[in-house]
Amino acid sequence: MNPVPLLKNRYVRIAGVALVLLFFLLALLAPAAGQKTSGSTYNRAPEGYLGWYAYMESQGTSVQRWRRPVAELLEQPHSGAPQTLVRIYSGMVSDFQAWDRNWLVPWLSAGNTFIALGLDAEIVDVPFTARLASDFGEVVVKTRRRTDLPVNSDRNLLGDEHGAVVWERRDHEDGRFIVALTPHLAANAYHDEPGNYAFLADLVAQAEGPIWVDEYLHGFKEADVIVEETVNSWGAYLARTPIKIALIQIAILLAIFLLSQNRRLGTLTRVKPPKVDNSRAYIEALAAVLHKAESTSFLVDMITKAERSRLQNALGFHAANIDDEALQNAWTQQTGQSQQLLTPLINPPSTSKKGADATLKSWLEKLQRLRQTVLR
Repeated sequence: MNPVPLLKNRYVRIAGVALVLLFFLLALLAPAAGQKTSGSTYNRAPEGYLGWYAYMESQGTSVQRWRRPVAELLEQPHSGAPQTLVRIYSGMVSDFQAWDRNWLVPWLSAGNTFIALGLDAEIVDVPFTARLASDFGEVVVKTRRRTDLPVNSDRNLLGDEHGAVVWERRDHEDGRFIVALTPHLAANAYHDEPGNYAFLADLVAQAEGPIWVDEYLHGFKEADVIVEETVNSWGAYLARTPIKIALIQIAILLAIFLLSQNRRLGTLTRVKPPKVDNSRAYIEALAAVLHKAESTSFLVDMITKAERSRLQNALGFHAANIDDEALQNAWTQQTGQSQQLLTPLINPPSTSKKGADATLKSWLEKLQRLRQTVLR
């Protein structure tokens, strides 16, 4: 059996499984990872906020990146001054998606500020790109979303005659709750627009306390958080997974592993092709032809001549033509053996059809013993 096709099939199956897994990984992970970092202060792309973060450092304003669940921010020790939390969403989100009241209410009740960039709102019939006036120069925004607040309202922090783009909600009396209807208010794309960076910088610095930017939202986490969430997620998954489903999943994984290895639960052994002895194959083929043609007499004659020539050479006669009596006398003198041992050679058997195979086999065994005597 030739092992090459088997090995090729095995590699094809392994490659197929690997390609399928790679496809799913690319489909599930790659798009999500790219979109999730939009709005991150680690992101250098146009939709990132690394430029604004560097701008704040150049102005001497400390901005700290928060890489843990926001609920833990309530336990963070500080000097007592109101804190500011900025969340820059990767895209437009609704009120339901943007925050959890379990941490937002205590955060605002403590007198802190929460700024959410990228809240969804109604789309109105206005130009997509607008330059809005502010105390820090024109602020460029690219959105058709507006909130129905007049320009002279104290809640309208940035807007035009069509409504507010950045505004303050008065849901809580203790803290400030500010919303921007675009996640790209001070993104890297507006690096050359002086009003954008300065407007957001003033907005987050008004509380004069610590400023936090939520990077946990964009997938940047502390090492201990990653370990804890990984253990908890797997533990929770296994806890709510029925045993039957778990066993099926294990069986599928085991089947994929065995298929890729293709070793039938053992070590892979390569099949070596047998070595071909050309001389032996030729002799066997010739014997089959002679047997088929019932040429036993021809075979006996040929073997007798060959063995007689071999015996004469061994006794020193070589190619001389000597009679049977001389050959027997020389045999007795040189070997001391009985002349009866030469009988199979002197008087070969007759080859009748009946029992020819058995007779031939017995005769060949006698010649074999004769040859071994000569060789001694």
